[in-house]
Amino acid sequence: MGGRLVQLAWRNLWRNRRRTFITMTAIAFGYAMLLFVACLMAGLRWQMIENGTCLVMSQIQVQAPLYYPSRLIQKTLGGGQGTDVNALLSVITADRRVYAAAPRAYGYGLLSAGHRSAGVELMGIVPERERKITILNSEIIRGDYLTARIPKGVVLGDKLASTIGMELGSEIVLLTQAADGSMGNDVYTVVGIFHTGLDAVDRGLVLMSLPALQELLQLAPTRIHEVGIKLNDITAATAVAAALERQLHKIVPARARAWPELAPELASYVQFNHAITFVLFFIFFLMAVIGVMNTMLMAVFERTRELGMLMALGMRPIQVVMLIIAEAVGLAVASLVVGGAIGVPLLWYLQAHGLDLGGASGEVISLAGVVVGHLWYGRQDFPAYGEAAVGLATTALVSALYPAWRAAHFKPTEAIRKV
Repeated sequence: MGGRLVQLAWRNLWRNRRRTFITMTAIAFGYAMLLFVACLMAGLRWQMIENGTCLVMSQIQVQAPLYYPSRLIQKTLGGGQGTDVNALLSVITADRRVYAAAPRAYGYGLLSAGHRSAGVELMGIVPERERKITILNSEIIRGDYLTARIPKGVVLGDKLASTIGMELGSEIVLLTQAADGSMGNDVYTVVGIFHTGLDAVDRGLVLMSLPALQELLQLAPTRIHEVGIKLNDITAATAVAAALERQLHKIVPARARAWPELAPELASYVQFNHAITFVLFFIFFLMAVIGVMNTMLMAVFERTRELGMLMALGMRPIQVVMLIIAEAVGLAVASLVVGGAIGVPLLWYLQAHGLDLGGASGEVISLAGVVVGHLWYGRQDFPAYGEAAVGLATTALVSALYPAWRAAHFKPTEAIRKV
């Protein structure tokens, strides 16, 4: 009976081809749009997290327990004695989930060139390691990145260079308070100028080699403020940070913070992005309920006399219910197949070419303080695709319950007389 029931349900669907085709087309295009939205939203989330962490912040930061958020230059990893930096990096990179790690030092000072000056943040890095966790080296618009050939070279933002009136090869003076309370100052050469699109970075950040900043701040080579970390899977940042913190406590007191803690605004937007996706899914499922229920109700009313005859011949009410539900499921499955066929090229286009929201101007777009660019690329989100498919199938079942209940409660003698 099961096979015959499915066959009968499929034939019943196409008795009114026009209505079935319209309903199927609407659901199929809706499902394709859900795939499109899920892919776009997943790509936007990934793009924001990647861009927000790969510019300066990094995905995980390991610091002394009391360093953040005051960021005092005396609060280095290992305290005043410092720590074995190479051993620390070895322990961190031993975790297979870690892609790369880089030591850093920070300071604040006054940059002067000629008769102009500006307050800046100083960031000391190891260029070879830093380029593996951030992309500032690829944002250079003039000159070069830091190199060992010029130990006292600096790289700074284009807005800072424009404000102070500096060009490549210009000499600047950095004045700061060192960790021992003395005044540190020295002359440096501008070797590169970058542009990120973030005003705070382009106007206030100065990159220099880690040894050069340690010398300026009177910090020993064993004293660093932070280790920046990049992961193979960015979504595992919180779990990896907790594991690393437990592991590092065996060597030196440290606190590992993942990007959701370091950038709460970005984390809030990612949650908001998930909420928007859920709301869009809910709206579509609500529309699907109305569409499928309307189709099933019309089919039941048109076949009242036929259903009455089947019940008079011995078809039980539960079989009538199963027949109507089978029709709804058949409609949903066919819509899923068609919608998937429509959605595949859309998903390919999103991932290959992206969605240009900057238009002809190509303006940079930023959200939650993160530059995402004018091209938004999609990213596969198979869990969301599965949720959409399961949701659609569930929607079909739910929307068929009322029409099936109505059909099961027909009285054969009255239904047969129905014209």
